[in-house]
Parts: sequence; structure tokens; C-alpha cells
Amino acid sequence: MLSLEGKQLGNYDVIRRIRSGGMGAVYEGRQRTAFDRRVAIKVILGDYAADRDMRRRFAREAKTIARLHHPHILQLIEFGDAQGILYLVMPFIDGGTLTSYLRRNLPELGEVSAIYQQLLDAVEYAHEAGLIHRDIKSSNVLLELRRNAPPYVYLADFGLVRTMRHDESSQPGKPIPLEQVPGTPHYMAPEQTLGIVTSLTDIYALGVLLYQMLTGNLPYNDPNEVRVIEMHLHDPIPAPSDQDASIPRELDAVVRKAMAKRPEERYSSVGELRAAFLAAVSGPTPTPIHNENILPDPPLPVGPMETLQQRTTKILNKRPVEPPEPIIMPRRAPRTDSRPPIVAVREVRERVEKAEKAERVYTTDTVRPRLRITEEPQQRRRHSLFPLLAAIVSLVLIALLVLPRLLGISIIPANVPLVGSPTVATISITAQTAPLQNTFLLTASPLAKAPDLDAHTIPDRVIRNAASDRATIPTTGIQTTPGARASGVLELSNDTDNAVTVQRGQEFSTGAGINVQLQQSVNVPAHDNGHPGKATAPASVVQPGSAGNIPANVLKTTCCNDAVTIKNPAAFMGGTDSKTTHYVTQADLDGVQTTISPRLQRQLSMQTQKQIVPDEVIVGQTNFKITKVSSDRAVNDTVDTVTVSVNAEASTTVYRHSVVEQAAVVLLNRQAARTLSSAYQLQDKPTLVGIPSVQSSKDGIVHLNVSVRGTWVYAFTDQQLKQFRTPIKGATADLAKTYLKTQSGIANVDVRLPFGMDHLPNSVDDITINVTPLAH
Repeated sequence: MLSLEGKQLGNYDVIRRIRSGGMGAVYEGRQRTAFDRRVAIKVILGDYAADRDMRRRFAREAKTIARLHHPHILQLIEFGDAQGILYLVMPFIDGGTLTSYLRRNLPELGEVSAIYQQLLDAVEYAHEAGLIHRDIKSSNVLLELRRNAPPYVYLADFGLVRTMRHDESSQPGKPIPLEQVPGTPHYMAPEQTLGIVTSLTDIYALGVLLYQMLTGNLPYNDPNEVRVIEMHLHDPIPAPSDQDASIPRELDAVVRKAMAKRPEERYSSVGELRAAFLAAVSGPTPTPIHNENILPDPPLPVGPMETLQQRTTKILNKRPVEPPEPIIMPRRAPRTDSRPPIVAVREVRERVEKAEKAERVYTTDTVRPRLRITEEPQQRRRHSLFPLLAAIVSLVLIALLVLPRLLGISIIPANVPLVGSPTVATISITAQTAPLQNTFLLTASPLAKAPDLDAHTIPDRVIRNAASDRATIPTTGIQTTPGARASGVLELSNDTDNAVTVQRGQEFSTGAGINVQLQQSVNVPAHDNGHPGKATAPASVVQPGSAGNIPANVLKTTCCNDAVTIKNPAAFMGGTDSKTTHYVTQADLDGVQTTISPRLQRQLSMQTQKQIVPDEVIVGQTNFKITKVSSDRAVNDTVDTVTVSVNAEASTTVYRHSVVEQAAVVLLNRQAARTLSSAYQLQDKPTLVGIPSVQSSKDGIVHLNVSVRGTWVYAFTDQQLKQFRTPIKGATADLAKTYLKTQSGIANVDVRLPFGMDHLPNSVDDITINVTPLAH
């Protein structure tokens, strides 16, 4: 295979090869235009680089990744072609793959749960986007290691991705030779050998991956890949707890169902797999009771339900409910020698959440006649026989009612009520409820014009404002200019017979105390025929300053024993005083910026608040930045004051709370439509749980975690309620309860029999079934 190490692909320098396969390789690279950011570069090499189908598949992978926006799916940075080599550029994840991670250490159950749930979120998002990954395996799961936290998961490599089609779920394609089946044999679902690829194919791979994460081993492994595929087709599904006894046995059932040989026996969605996984991790569940003596019942019709307009994923794991079966009730005849025959009834599966409460038994054993209170005058003693007879009759009637029940005999048929008492039995049933709660990841973007719930995208907007301010301040730069000495010419006259030399540096003083210094030595000649010898020489005032600018002939003195006369025939000039000036410094501009910035920030905040409508919510903090600092004089200009102007901008991202709430409600409704029976109806409008949390925000694109919950209740039709009466007519209260609890949608049953009866009436017209409304 051609090595690209040390070469350049477009904007990227190839550093080293990370891993390679039969068709290409993945390299670590550096992005030149992003300060040598580390990236991962995927390429196809060799003969495959020129293969049209392979290049088309590679481009399709890039297009697929580009349209997926999920925090646990590795994003695309760039797709390019350099020297005929196609390449994909993605972020570099330095934690390596799940394969290498499992080789180093076997994660604890809590860490397995954290990693697996992130992976489930990514696969679920891809399925909702209509995509089947088709190559889920540990080497395609990248991990970003975090301190004191489980690794962050990225699902990568969509090279074998396939779009879901409604007509391919159960239709086999052309059988594929085992050695030519696309995908990784160790994670391959059995039906892939028949050309069947559905979302359940990914469910199978997720089951394999769960087994691998729990045990550190693959469920089926052999050096011969064809043999591995055959094991997937025919060998029993291994249990993780057989490898490690500390693994909860509930997870065995999750792996077994996810890896079921027949697709229809697997979890129907990632949401259902997630719910089962979380239930298994949380702890053991009661073992269901099975009764072999089941009497077959004809199914009762289920009433229609209005089609839900929306649906989504997760939480509820509904068990399939078998069609109801009627109880074959023997007609009870009056007997005095034995109890009625026992009726075989199908056992009821215990609810996982809590055990059934014992039903209250209503009998007349403790019924006691109530004394009549009256204010009528007492009867005469001659009539005292009548009350005695009444008491005796009452006791006899009570005995006739109570003793047969205690002794197990029947004098009055049980289905014959007492004279004058109501004959209608009332049955109150409580419908099953299905509470759903889920957290959805929504992407809010200013580019979105309307919500796209298939992509979990909603619109937001960025409020931008600008403001400026200025201030005039004294400059702080100080510059001191030293004074200059005045200079001029001295005239020297000699009246003696000899020449005189006056040395350089000789000083002469004016009457005002100004000292003048000779700048060079000068030879003054002797007088000539009565005329003094003369010479001139440059001189300067010793003290700098304007005071040295002496007028002409101010200096008149002698030297050299009065042999030479010195004077200034012309004024001395050029003397200046020292002075201090101010100039502009960078600190002057920075100081004004520091002073004005808080004021501008408050001003922009007020402008932003005025533009926010009541339903909008601010995401994070307002992004405030200084865009320009300018002044009327440049830095280092000599000036006593400077005016500095500061320009600033503020951007604030907001989303509409009602849009977020509506999107979450729609997604939860979609989940209910997928996971619940059509007989379930929404009880109340779903509500948000807490405040949506911001997962990330950049350039107006916001990722929101939104939790929503709602309750769906099983809705019975009038026809269903009527049909419930036929199988239970003439049955005891306990048998009626047992039967009704086996029916779909019934959570609890309360039976009220007519006074004096211990069986339901034999006529369905005397049985009333009501649905108890749920408390809100």
C-alpha cells in the first residue's frame, strides 16, 4: 500500500498512519490554515483509488456524514481530491477506538452503561434520519478520554451506510456467498447473508457490542471468518454472565433478545433496546409466573383509536399482550352437599413495578341489624308479644343467610338476590397507564426557517447591536527637551608690542553674570604703527538658555594682564531654555477603552433586552466584543489632550420556548406512536421537565437537551366493555377479577356484587362495567 506519510493532501500535512484496512487507511494530519490543528484523514488507496464504484461510495460516505449533526457522531471537516486521491478529514480523537480501550482494561458496569447509552443515542439518531449504519463494531467507536468521567463516544465510519426502505424489511434479496457478505463477520446479523439489511441489523450489532463490552470478548470468534458467520447463523447465543458471574443475569436477556437469530424476535427499535438495557442495569425484576393449564379464549375486538399525529423514542418497554381468552364457567346449581366446581383460569403475569394488593372480600357474615330509634310512646305490655316474634323472625333470616355461607351449603341459589335488593353487579376497572419521558437533543440554528423534527432542528435567531462612545483625556506621555547654549564671535585686541595667545576654554564674564567661553585658541598679534593687533574667535555662553542671547557689545573685558581686550561685536544667538512636552501613548487609548467598555456593555444589553419578545429565551451570555479603538491623534504625537473613540458589538442568541416545547411534545408523541398500542390515548398534554440545558453553543448554533414527559392511558371502546361481560357472567368475584386482569389495558378491577349474592348475575344485562377515571 502506498504510504502518504510526509506528504501533503490539499490543506493538510500527513504525519503518520493510524490504522489501515484492505481498501484504505486513516492518517493523523495537521491542518495548515488552522494553526496545525490535529485531524484524522481517511483515504482510499491502491487500485481502489481509481475504482468508480469505490470513489462513488466514498463520496456518499462524505455526504452522509455532512448531513448528520449529532454530538456523538464524528463530524466531517472537509472532503477533497488531491493528486487523484479522495480523502475525508475529520476531528482527531486521541483516545483511540473502543477495541483498544477494551484491550487495556475491562470497564465497570457503570462505565459500560455510560458508553453504551451514548452509542445508542448516535445510532437512534441515524435511524431517525433514515440511515442504517451496517458496520457497527468496536473499531468504529472512537473514545475521547476525560478525567474523572466516562469516555465521550463518537460513532464513525459510515462507509457501508444504507438508506432505509419500506419494502425491504422482510423481503430477502439474492443470497450472498458467506465470504462475500459486506460488513464485519464478527458483528454480522444472520439475515445479511440473505441480502436483508434493516434497522434490526444494527440492533443485532449493538447486541454483539454489548456482549463485548461486558466480557471483553466477542460472542463468536474463530480465525476463519466464514466459520464466524456460520456461528452467527446456527450457534446458541452465549450469556455474558457465563463469562463473568458479576454481570447481572438481566443483561443476559437483553443480549439474547438483541442477538435473536430471527429479526422479528429482536427489539423493534433502539429506544426499546435502551429501555430494556436501563431496566436490566437498574436491578433484577420479578420472575413471571407461567401456568400450563390455560384455557383458550377467542380474542376480543380492540376498539380503534385516533391516529397520533406525532411519535418519538425511548422509556416504555411494552410487553406483548396475548389475545384475551374466555373463561368457561360451569352453571352453578343449588347444592347443599358440596362446594361449586373449581374453574381453571389462566394465571396473570405479576406487574414488575409492584405486587398486586389483596382484594377486599365483601360478605354478609358480619352484617348486624341496626336498632330502630323512635320517639313513639311505648306499647302496652299486652302487645309485647309482637316485638318478640319480630326478633325471632329476624334471627331466623340472619341464620338462613349466614349459616349456609359458613357451612358451605346453599339454601337460596347464589344467583338469586334477596327480595327488594338490586340485581345489578357493578365492576370498576382502572385502565393501564404508560408514562413516557425522554430527553431529546435539539439543534437550534439561525439558518433554519422552520422546525425540522426529522433532523431535530429548530430555528433560533441572533440579535446583533452596535454602539460607540468617546472621551477626551490628557495625554500621559512626557518628553523633556534640554536648553541650548547661545553662541557668537569674540573680537580680541592687543595693544602691546608682543603677540598674545589666548587659550581655548578661556571664560569671560559680562556684567550681568553671563559667562562666555572661547571655543578655540587664538593668537592675537602685537600692535602695528599704533594700531592694536586684532583677531576673532568663536565662543559660546556657558549656561544653556535664552539668557545667553546677549546683545552686541554687552561683553567688554580684558585678559592676559590687561594686554588683550575682548568684546562681542555682534549679538549671541541660539540660546534656548529647557522645556517639557506631552505626547499620546498606547496606554492612553487602552485606558479609555477600559473605562468605556462597561458603559457600552450596559448600553448594548439594554438594546438587546428591548428586542427580545416575551417567549424568547437567551442562550448563555451575550457575546460582547470591542471592534475598533481610534483617536484623533496618533500614538507618539506631541499633544496635551487626545480624543479616543471606542466601537463595540454585541450578539445574543435566543430561541422561542414555545417552539422548543412544541418540538419536544411532537417527538414524544412520535415515540408513543412507535412504542405503544394504538389503543393508548394521551391523557394530558406532555410537559417539559425542568429547563432545557445548553450542551454547546457557537456562531448561533445551539445544542439543547430538552426533557419532556407525558402519560398515555389505555382507552376502552363501548364494544370492548360489553364483550367483557359474557365470559364472566355467573362467575365469582375473584374469578371475574382474575379474568379481567388478563385483558389488554386493565390495571386493576373492583367488583361490587348485589346484596345477598356471591356470584355475578347470569345475565349480561345485569352487569355494568365502568372505567374509573384517573386522578390528574
